[in-house]
Amino acid sequence: MTLPSVRAHTSAGGAGSRVLPVPLAAAAALLLALTVAAPLQSASAAPVPGSDWGSQGTMASDSAVTVNWDNSGNPAGAVVPRGAEQVLPHTAGKTYADVSARLRSEAAATFGSNNGLGGLAVTVSQTRNLQNQAVTVSFSGAKAVAGSNGKTSTYLQVFQCWGAPGADGKPDPDAAAPDPATCQFGATGPDGDISNSAHQRALLNDPLVRGGDWEQADSKSPTMNLPAPFLAISGQSTRITDGFNLSEYRNPYFNRTSTNEHSRFIAADTGSDTVAAAGSRTFEVQTGAEASGLGCGYRPDAPSVRKCWLVAVPRTEVIDSILAAGPLSPSLWATRIQIPLYFQDVAAVCPSDQAATLSFGSESLAAAMKSWIPGMCAQKHFTLGFSPMADMQARSQLSGGEPLAFTTRPVTGTKDTLYAPAAVSGVVIAMTIDNVCTRRFTQYTAADCGYANEAEFEADRARNGSLVRNLRLSARLVAKLLTQSYVLHTAPASADSAPFAKPGNTRYGQPMTYSLQQDPEFLTLNPIGLGSAGNLAPPIVEGLRSDAASAVWDWLLHDPAAKAFLEGCPDPSGMVINPFYSMRTYASCADRASALDAAAQQKIADTKQPASFTYATPVYPSDSAPYPQSYWAEKPAVLLPDGRTVDQPALTVGDQFARVADMATAAQNTVRAQPASVTEWCADCSPPAFKSVPRQGFGSRNVISVTDAASAARFQLPTAQLCNTDGSACVAATNASLQTAATAFEPTGTPGVVGPDSTPDYTAGAYPLTVPVYGVVNTAAVTPGEAGTYSKLFDYIGTTGQEQGFGSGMLPPGYAPLNTALKARAAAAVQTLRTMAEHGSSPATAVKPTSPLAAIIHSTAPAVPEHIAAVTTGDGPDPGAAGTAAGAAAGATPAAGKAPAAAAAGQAPEPVAGSPTARTSSAWPQHLLLIGFGLAAAAAISSLLLSRGKRR
Repeated sequence: MTLPSVRAHTSAGGAGSRVLPVPLAAAAALLLALTVAAPLQSASAAPVPGSDWGSQGTMASDSAVTVNWDNSGNPAGAVVPRGAEQVLPHTAGKTYADVSARLRSEAAATFGSNNGLGGLAVTVSQTRNLQNQAVTVSFSGAKAVAGSNGKTSTYLQVFQCWGAPGADGKPDPDAAAPDPATCQFGATGPDGDISNSAHQRALLNDPLVRGGDWEQADSKSPTMNLPAPFLAISGQSTRITDGFNLSEYRNPYFNRTSTNEHSRFIAADTGSDTVAAAGSRTFEVQTGAEASGLGCGYRPDAPSVRKCWLVAVPRTEVIDSILAAGPLSPSLWATRIQIPLYFQDVAAVCPSDQAATLSFGSESLAAAMKSWIPGMCAQKHFTLGFSPMADMQARSQLSGGEPLAFTTRPVTGTKDTLYAPAAVSGVVIAMTIDNVCTRRFTQYTAADCGYANEAEFEADRARNGSLVRNLRLSARLVAKLLTQSYVLHTAPASADSAPFAKPGNTRYGQPMTYSLQQDPEFLTLNPIGLGSAGNLAPPIVEGLRSDAASAVWDWLLHDPAAKAFLEGCPDPSGMVINPFYSMRTYASCADRASALDAAAQQKIADTKQPASFTYATPVYPSDSAPYPQSYWAEKPAVLLPDGRTVDQPALTVGDQFARVADMATAAQNTVRAQPASVTEWCADCSPPAFKSVPRQGFGSRNVISVTDAASAARFQLPTAQLCNTDGSACVAATNASLQTAATAFEPTGTPGVVGPDSTPDYTAGAYPLTVPVYGVVNTAAVTPGEAGTYSKLFDYIGTTGQEQGFGSGMLPPGYAPLNTALKARAAAAVQTLRTMAEHGSSPATAVKPTSPLAAIIHSTAPAVPEHIAAVTTGDGPDPGAAGTAAGAAAGATPAAGKAPAAAAAGQAPEPVAGSPTARTSSAWPQHLLLIGFGLAAAAAISSLLLSRGKRR
């Protein structure tokens, strides 16, 4: 529930990997070429909402809204009259009073305040400062109406609308309610059924349509068996007249993959109509970049709106029997709840007479930059552009003469660099796993899910809700997940092509462990509430060669148990690594090396490998890709009856487990329960090709990813706790755990730069994947004017930019504020830049060697290995070589300051070959009240702070 991270033209070296692009890539690229403006936000002395982010995936905001069905206490814009004063659109003036008496009576008895349960109330966890993110939508107080199966049939249909057109046909900013034609609904969400008319835009004989413009537009349809049209923000109306199903798949603005609608947000089964029906879900809020037909987020150069709407239409099986139409039909639309959503603005430039200052670098800083840039516009009066890219490429460009970059690791081979700490970030394992064990206690629940009794089950259900929120993973378990070391993860191999992966096969010794949920190590850490975790695919990971990926591999290789597993040594239960990912060094189990290596060699020899693949022993970390991917197996090509012509090409490991553009995309896939798998053959595509598999349905979602803490917080994703080997200490990523880890940052060998502790202290609560991000200035390449500008930049970042919150200019959830030592480093760097600006001198002459500031200047840094973590074995496509992002996925790279045409929102994500793309500037000016700052005095004690030892 944070501001979204930037997805600009991300780059990485090499080519040839399978990468799953971002939906609406061109539209996202267009957003990045612009800047954002938002209303002024005041600071508060009270604890800032958003600082409570953490592993549970929930947090409080300062703009939560609760709306009642009977309108009692509803804020402006959320009142829906339940009488003749509610005039229904497209009905020639009909009102709520014209809705059938039976339907009105049933709705009032189920959702009204006189239902004996308080009446339906819907809460949205955040309604202001919105961009593409998740919010929590919850409801309570409705009557639990039993369905034909004896279970609760009360449910909501939840979707997003852009508003209503005015008399001139343009969006009306003063509209009191949305028009149903402007709502993104009918493609059916992952909980929907495309064959069910209630989940479509169906009007289905709603008598209120008679005489209205929707009927007149299709006067030849006597039964009105046609869908409601979709009116895009551009004014284009789409209505296919040859059937519901075809219309939804041919809608150019949204489809089942891209839509954020919830077709059937069912209440938890209470088993009684005397207990209020209730439920809670995350809802992905979309801007014009993700949903071009909605255009949420004002921009002066395109049709758009500042205010959109979340609409919830409550239903039951009884109401469906009265009218089985979709929620946009006038009679059902009349029973809706509506909540205004206020989005951050999009503007062309920051109002300044200065040219934009361009920067680039670590994607770990993208979400913070998204927020800071508008704050700097308001407070420092200059425009900053930031383009995320591969950290190694950012360092390379800085070495090549670029003046400013942001990176986690120091630059090598470059003299005269100055480092200013900017943020403390973290890498997390995020998840969307439905907890099938927390629906209802039955005679099988205890045995299947590990509960001792019903009381333990009820406690777990109260704690977890419908999602698994308490997953625990060790470094060795993460190593297993990244190396296809479970039978379920060996696709596209078959038992015939890879005998060692055949379940129960003892030919090579102990059979391969079937799944994560059957791994004794996993069960020790996660004894109950596993949900559908047994079906987990390997985590979704990025193809970008980032320092975040390097941090993951550093963690694994410094953990003795994980390192031993990667070397080929068995875990305590006897499980060994997939031989194609094994380093086969056996340094940690030398006494068994001969037998273990003989078994590994036999497994490799018995595997039918692709003709294009040449086996090579992997080395960790690799310099070719961020995460390991060996193309050791494939599903053979499908031939036509002639036995020669290829009908379907071979399916590779890269198709089965595709890489995505960046960590933000990995988080978005996770919240959407969209596996990164391109294995569904599309014979009707032009040309025919494998395409992405469908999103997983509610109740069977099981997606995990490696992403950054800010993206996980933005999408309200639960994240795993990381544990030491014996599980005696586990640490979740939180404000506190990142700050604890930051106090133990170690010298890197480069003056002024500290980095993660190679042996994290779990017992002290230090999160092991905590990483700093630095602003790096090439002092040999900057002019005095640039030095002055950069001093403003780092002054803002190190002070005002460390105030946590949801507003523009603040530090978004998912980051921890800089601690005192890091703030002192930042203040020292600011003073150095000011001196350079005032005297026009280089740091070497501007700062005396005896000054504490000298620790910040890097003039003759020793070489530090880049540790670009990745593995590619054999001659298969390089999974980390492709630089992919919004612009690349769109097939075009715009010049700086220009934007490509927006792609249709309904375009399904398909794999593309990655290629390096040029960086472009992007900025989002939003406005923030001035917050006083004065950290210059901290520089005087920085040398003392830098000398502090590790906290143990």
